[in-house]
Amino acid sequence: MPRITNWARESRTPTLAYRNTETGSRAVLHRAPASYRYKWRGAILVEGYPVWSQGYGTKDAKSFRDELRKQPAPKLNCPECPSDDVLVGEKSADGAKVQRWFDCLDCGYEAPSRIIYATER
Repeated sequence: MPRITNWARESRTPTLAYRNTETGSRAVLHRAPASYRYKWRGAILVEGYPVWSQGYGTKDAKSFRDELRKQPAPKLNCPECPSDDVLVGEKSADGAKVQRWFDCLDCGYEAPSRIIYATER
C-alpha cells in the first residue's frame, strides 16, 4: 500500500495520530464517549478546529488511512474573504457540550463547527 502523502504518524496507542507535514494539522482516530453511536471516531483538526469527522465501529486504521489519502490538505480559511488569519475559540453550546467557533480578524466573519463534542468521562 502506498504511503499517505504528507501525513506522518505520531502515535499508535491508545489513539492513532497523524500530523500533516505541510500544514501542521492533526488527524486522530480515538475512542469515542459511550453516548456516541460508533465506538471510534476519526477527525482532522486544524488548530484544534474539527474540519472533518467520521465514526467507526472498530479501531479500523486501514479505513482511516484510506480516508486521509482522499482528503485534501486541510486549511482553515475564511469563506467570506481571502484571509487565512483565523482565530479559533470555544463557546459553550447546550448544557455541558462545547462547540468550536472560528472568527476572521479581517472581515469579522464568525462560524460554528458542525461537530459538537460532549464532555468526556
